[in-house]
Amino acid sequence: MPRIPVDPKRTRAVRDEPRDQGGRWTAGANAGASPGAGASALAQPSAPRVYPVPTAPPGSTAIDLHLHTTASPCGYQTPAQVVAHARAAGRLTIAITDHNTARGALAARDLVARTGGDVNVLIGMELTTSDFGHVVVFGKGVEDDWGWRSGMPMPRDLPDDWVAIQAHPFRHSGGRSGPLVGTFPDLPASISAIERWNGNDVLHKFPHRRDELDTASMDYIKAQSARTGRRITPVASSDAHRSASVHAFHTLFPRPVRTVADLAEQIRSGEAVPGRLPEPELAAMRDAHARREVIGDYLKGSDWAYKALRDGRDPDASAHAIRMFGVARHIIRRGGTQADIVASTGMPEAHARDYAAIVHEEGHSRDIAH
Repeated sequence: MPRIPVDPKRTRAVRDEPRDQGGRWTAGANAGASPGAGASALAQPSAPRVYPVPTAPPGSTAIDLHLHTTASPCGYQTPAQVVAHARAAGRLTIAITDHNTARGALAARDLVARTGGDVNVLIGMELTTSDFGHVVVFGKGVEDDWGWRSGMPMPRDLPDDWVAIQAHPFRHSGGRSGPLVGTFPDLPASISAIERWNGNDVLHKFPHRRDELDTASMDYIKAQSARTGRRITPVASSDAHRSASVHAFHTLFPRPVRTVADLAEQIRSGEAVPGRLPEPELAAMRDAHARREVIGDYLKGSDWAYKALRDGRDPDASAHAIRMFGVARHIIRRGGTQADIVASTGMPEAHARDYAAIVHEEGHSRDIAH
């Protein structure tokens, strides 16, 4: 594909530009435009509409389309850990989409090639664009130096066999309790899908608004399909930065996916549909994220008790989570294991695994709740 000319001044400048209600920088074409001038105005309904959950096509393959490694500044899983997790879960196809780089995906692919070749690693990238926020892309050659730099406008001339997905469109719209409204620029022809479900939003950042987010996302998808006259495909992904939420949300492909071209074709055609784990598993993941939130506040010296009350969490349960974290940290720092945490506290193995992971992640960043 033609290389994108690099403009270092533009790349630096867009990072300081204000964002619109949709979380996109206002420097892009049509950003902040009024309805009818190349933009869609979305109003929050009085009550969330219920859109049906798609049925998995017979024999479909479930792939998490949005996954980070330590190649992303916010990632906690090494490429080796991502591969190990996939193998342990029996998932033979994974997609890695680090921020503005394919280094993590390439490292995972090389590791698989050296250790059995049993996992198909699909290489993608999450672009930080100046006009459409975060956009996940897949295509042959995305790992090459095709001229992309963080903060550039969304490319309009992607190759025909690539696919681009608008990620978490409502992350910066409405916050914890404000109305999920916004005026969004119409998607360019190079973007053909939107995340209906983003696990980072509905499990961690705004779990109390998950029904509203689903309604807003589907309304946006329908509005864009109508306005642009193109098929805009809803997809789903975990946006996982840790192993705990990988595959919580995923996309189902009715035909085999051996290459990124296979993946792109089924998304563009609308054959792929969004999928998710059963609600009990998602509820357990939301609980795990809530524990991380309160422990993160505790480690940062924040008023964790006030935040727990504000967010509707049980203060006693929050205090218990902090105590159990202290026990787990003591055991791990003395050379103990996850099994030792279970034996000492009697907590479920899944909780012990999560506490142990938090202890290990302290050395990476104090913001362990991202």
